[in-house]
Amino acid sequence: QQQQQQQHESLQYKSQQHQHSLGDEETYFYPDSNTSSPNYNMNHHYHRHQDFLATNPTHNYPAYSLPDMNIANLGTFLPIPPPPPNLQSCSSQDNDLLTLVQSYEWSAALERISTHPSEATSVGEQGRTPLHVACDHDAPAFVVKALLQANPSAVTMVGTSNMNPLHITCSSQHASVEVVRVLLDGCEDACKLTGMKDVDGDTPLHAACRCGAPIDVLEVLLRANPRLVHDRDYEGLTPLLRLWVRYFVMLGDDTINSVAHKNDVMGELEEAWNKTELLLRAAYSGLPDCPPHYSCACGSGQTQNNTVLQQQEEPSQTEFVSGKSEQQPFYVLHAASLVDCPRAVVKIATVLYPQQLHEYDSTMRTPLMIATVAPVFKEHDLSGEGYSIEELIHGDEDDEEDDVYASRSYHGDDQVEQKQPLVIQILLEAGAKANRANPSLKRGRLPLHSAIVSGKRWSEGLKILRNAYPDSLMKIDQETGLYPFMLAAAVGGVALKDEITTVGRSADLTTIFEILRSRPDQCDIMDG
Repeated sequence: QQQQQQQHESLQYKSQQHQHSLGDEETYFYPDSNTSSPNYNMNHHYHRHQDFLATNPTHNYPAYSLPDMNIANLGTFLPIPPPPPNLQSCSSQDNDLLTLVQSYEWSAALERISTHPSEATSVGEQGRTPLHVACDHDAPAFVVKALLQANPSAVTMVGTSNMNPLHITCSSQHASVEVVRVLLDGCEDACKLTGMKDVDGDTPLHAACRCGAPIDVLEVLLRANPRLVHDRDYEGLTPLLRLWVRYFVMLGDDTINSVAHKNDVMGELEEAWNKTELLLRAAYSGLPDCPPHYSCACGSGQTQNNTVLQQQEEPSQTEFVSGKSEQQPFYVLHAASLVDCPRAVVKIATVLYPQQLHEYDSTMRTPLMIATVAPVFKEHDLSGEGYSIEELIHGDEDDEEDDVYASRSYHGDDQVEQKQPLVIQILLEAGAKANRANPSLKRGRLPLHSAIVSGKRWSEGLKILRNAYPDSLMKIDQETGLYPFMLAAAVGGVALKDEITTVGRSADLTTIFEILRSRPDQCDIMDG
């Protein structure tokens, strides 16, 4: 019951942030404020000041820099934003610190911190300290710094929804990158802070992607902890997938899936794409020039996905490590073909970067070659229909936890209905060549050979590759000397087990049969 209550409170808070950032009344994805259920009450105690901006559009808060000066004198040297309309002015002599922060009285709050610093450790409703409330109310960076200096341990404290101050800061379309930096600089372990998960499994990066935080906030979080880009929430979504849930809800399937020209990527879709390229770069090759201040505690930042490519390459191939001075060129389409991302992202990448279909990255592979060795990820429905409010609260009982690979849902038959095209199909339809092997390697494999060896089955791209280049079924794999049907029979064997990139795969009878049925004359090879 306690866990359910935490989930309700977290959903209640996040749904409000979504509604503010979306700017409309989408009730099919977020709770309806008029619902009869008390758990969906939208009059949340910790409302953000966007509530006031909605009715007072001319009321704006200025941005603030963070000078080095004594806390007690901050109010003297820096301009203090006015409180939101309709709030009664408070005095630091008459109210405690928590009340002042709740009332947006930043000048009085600074004075109270200097005279009563112990009040920074007070805990209010939902287990929140003044620092949590200040982050919730988009307080200026110098106020957040003052609160953090008065109570350093508050930066990792969580309320009933398991959200720390960084979670709360990032859960806003107007999240301040300066406040994010203050919180990261003020904690002992930036990786621990950025890696904390709330009751929904969201890291601060998930929260930033979910609620439309500025791209600068996403970049600071990724530089602090490069591995965040691979973390999944309790629905199995990475920050990139969570980002596109937001934009599928905002823009609709038709707008996203109908992109056919560069000019179609404008406005909010362009905003989504800029963030997408940042996340793809972090997942594929790492961000350039990561400051040692943030990256040291998180290790080298080597990306997980490129191990898929590196394990099949010669030792001389370049490894991608964020923070190294020598950075290889970044190819968006290659990254989209490797990581777990919406199929629509792959399609848009082919529209924006058609020349990359035939270009080789530092591992000397084209996007199609990469897609053939990449894991087969579970298909995600990121549309509004795919995320009903009941599933957000109770989860999908039919889904296995952490079931992010499609391999567990196929069971070797070819009867699974594909709602979305495979990455391999998207690339081939865009003009990729299925008869192209890697020319830089002594024993370059055709895409069909690579797909079979990686553990893919007939319904997971082999049939499409066969259709694109039928003669490949009669080509010998230069690495093993085996024909395709032999390779399919050897999957899972000792010789190939290290090259399987799809979890839990072994030889599949349906795949072997379909390969042989496509070209029965393969059997004549044995007679010869």
